[in-house]
Amino acid sequence: MNLSLKLKIIEKYGSQFGFARAAGVNEATVSRVLRGHREIPRDEQNRWADLLDCKREDIFLEGVN
Repeated sequence: MNLSLKLKIIEKYGSQFGFARAAGVNEATVSRVLRGHREIPRDEQNRWADLLDCKREDIFLEGVN
């Protein structure tokens, strides 16, 4: 579980659903990323970080493309 990402999502959007709507992705995609069942490309990681007003490195592990 990516707790850093989950906490940022809850802090800014209140729920995974709220973040998924803002990001324009399915809530299941957010859930899979949070649980580590799916990786997203670096450009998408950067976009999510922008939506969460943080750095990509704050919410995603290094070495993940």
